Amino acid sequence: MLGGLAMDATMPVVETTELLEELDKGIDDMENSRITPHEDTMKLLMQRYDDYVSQNP
Repeated sequence: MLGGLAMDATMPVVETTELLEELDKGIDDMENSRITPHEDTMKLLMQRYDDYVSQNP
């Protein structure tokens, strides 16, 4: 399913629902496997992002 959603208007509701549930589970699995960055790292990244945005309007 890495190639994207193979969904069109002619699919039955059950098939569409199953596909969306599979996608939702995949997203949950990805979120659960992420390592949470340290708070200071996030602050530094946000500061760098703010600096970049202010210099590149």
